[in-house]
Amino acid sequence: VLQSHAHIRHEVYMMAAIRALCKQRQPFRSLCQHLASRQLSNGTAQGKRGLVERLNAGETILCAEGYLLALARMGYIAHGVWVPEFILEQSHVLKNVHYEFIHAGTDVTEAFQYYTHREKMRQIGREDDLEKINRIALRIAKEVADETGTLFAGGISNTNIFSENKEIQKKVCNMFDEQVRWSKEEGAEYMIAETFSFLGEAEIALDVIKSHDLPAVVSFAVHGPSEDGSLKTLDGVPIANACRKLLENGATVVGINCNRGPDMTIEVVKEITKEVPPEKVCALPVAYRTTKEEPTFFQLTDKCCPTNNPVYPHGMDAFLVSQVEIVKFTKQCMELGLKYIGICCGNSGSYTRAMAETLGRNPPASRYHDLTNVGTPPSRLKDIYNKK
Repeated sequence: VLQSHAHIRHEVYMMAAIRALCKQRQPFRSLCQHLASRQLSNGTAQGKRGLVERLNAGETILCAEGYLLALARMGYIAHGVWVPEFILEQSHVLKNVHYEFIHAGTDVTEAFQYYTHREKMRQIGREDDLEKINRIALRIAKEVADETGTLFAGGISNTNIFSENKEIQKKVCNMFDEQVRWSKEEGAEYMIAETFSFLGEAEIALDVIKSHDLPAVVSFAVHGPSEDGSLKTLDGVPIANACRKLLENGATVVGINCNRGPDMTIEVVKEITKEVPPEKVCALPVAYRTTKEEPTFFQLTDKCCPTNNPVYPHGMDAFLVSQVEIVKFTKQCMELGLKYIGICCGNSGSYTRAMAETLGRNPPASRYHDLTNVGTPPSRLKDIYNKK
């Protein structure tokens, strides 16, 4: 709809055109209206407002992540290895996941570049396909973002080889540089640099992104408390201090993603906001129920079903949170003043929809979400069973 009427600039005529089409295609009414409102609020595909402009205007950005485990649950990614090599053969599957998250209300279409860096591709013997897999993922994301008016983000992530060795750090820098360069060439509007355990690695990532003149959202994966009980990066820097350093060095948004469930993520966010303005902090927890005793999903143990241990990576479904917990988390983020939130590993359309609705939005997926319809009341079940 939007592409067919891209020449229409005035809001009134754009809405009139879309309403006319909606009358002819009733099943697509909610989607058309959603795309229309998104397109009018963000601008046209040629001139839509970017991440920085929207944040400066006080908007909250909802970023649906979690492609890795969403696709693993669908059978397209091997647990443990986590490399999305299926993109090379079945790219349409990835596009469908983008559409699912947009249908649920995400503001961002992120290119699925997680673990498509040189080191991971080398481990599975497909280093020669490195550029190809990145560019395919980027082009899919751009196509979907242009079609739907969402922000288009490229992505880099932890390399798992970072150390204090200068030669290793140079290798890490080169790995980041090629992925960011390809992202810039394919039209990414900003970069998501995520799941870092070391401040040093995050600093390299930020420097590379800045060298390509792109905004950067940089986040840490926080592990358990250190020996003194504080929350630190693996190179010993208090997490709030690490985030502040990145912000001072030019990051657009800093914060935490992955590893921790909603409650344990909020615990870290409260620490970060002691040193960083909340509107500059991002929070994207995993959709798994972690606790103070087991703060990350790597540490989870299943006391109800011992055969499910170790829980990571094959037994995590038993610990998925409810939509109610996502609503609670979203409200906590809003109360703290965060402006960039989302869900990482374990995410689904229903979780993203819950977050969008809590933010006061009405994504297309809300059309199928009737909160007044709770099904058969438990009090009636006994009568139903007795009749049978």
